[in-house]
Amino acid sequence: MHTLSLPTPFPVGPVNVYLLDGPSTSSGQASLTLVDCGPKTPEALAALESGLALHGKRIEDIRQLVLTHHHADHVGLTNVIVGRSGAVVLSHPYNIPYLADYETERLRHLPFYEEIWAQGGVPAEIIGVMEKSGRGMTRWHEPMKVTRTVDEGDIITAGGAEWRVYHTPGHSGGLICLFNESTRELLSNDHLLPDITSNAVMEPPPLGGAGGPRPKRLVEYIHHMQRIADLDPVIAYPGHGDLIHNARELVRKRIAFHRRRADKIYAALCDRPLTLWEIVQPTFPKLSHGMDFFLAHSEIMGHLDILVDDGRVEAVEDGRLVRWRAKGNS
Repeated sequence: MHTLSLPTPFPVGPVNVYLLDGPSTSSGQASLTLVDCGPKTPEALAALESGLALHGKRIEDIRQLVLTHHHADHVGLTNVIVGRSGAVVLSHPYNIPYLADYETERLRHLPFYEEIWAQGGVPAEIIGVMEKSGRGMTRWHEPMKVTRTVDEGDIITAGGAEWRVYHTPGHSGGLICLFNESTRELLSNDHLLPDITSNAVMEPPPLGGAGGPRPKRLVEYIHHMQRIADLDPVIAYPGHGDLIHNARELVRKRIAFHRRRADKIYAALCDRPLTLWEIVQPTFPKLSHGMDFFLAHSEIMGHLDILVDDGRVEAVEDGRLVRWRAKGNS
């Protein structure tokens, strides 16, 4: 397995993609799998080609492309790779609407987010910069097709080894990790990162689940982090940053961080009920970019979900606004 670092135009920095080089087939050709492929930019494509060349490979040699989730920094070069290699594309079923038609899926989400912002008392100018940022993401996406879907418990053969699929929603509803049970290696992509906790992105109910409950992505993220930690991987290969050699300890720290932040929000709600925006603003006072505002609201909503599930906080309607208060407080 080879790590290739590709540049991205996003604040997260370079993305790691992984080349798994399997034994030769009967025709003498190696079976190559690429896990994720970087953003749709000339710079990422050049870095991918250079990285492959270092190992004596070309894009045309790739036979299988695994997309761990639908975010633009992980999937952008899919059509280039498929067009030049004929590779099959594997991903979780949840990702298909995003990959097939990102703009339609984005537009489907707008009423969901508009209701969240209205209930949360988010100022119009902040809503405007978030929506502008969302529209801007369209440039990084183009329609792409998944050849075969994979889900929890499925086996992907890559690099001469078997990798079990773990569906780990949290950062994204369709995110998968791959675990080699023989070597206890984990391809964690953005589920586990060495230097930051992945944002549990707020998402509407999946296509076909209109009117259903909003997924509690941070609650899911914490659950699935612990589930992956219980596998006790000896090494994890993340989507960004250096390799992780202490996954169980890292997960312990991540969960403790989220518990501390939830406690801090609870303490504020013991003083008085607050809207979503009234919690976001003092927690993240230096935000300026539209996507950062969106991620901050996702983060705070996730912590409110934790507190609701713990029975410590409840939502109270105040006209169109929703205020959050500590239970037992008037």
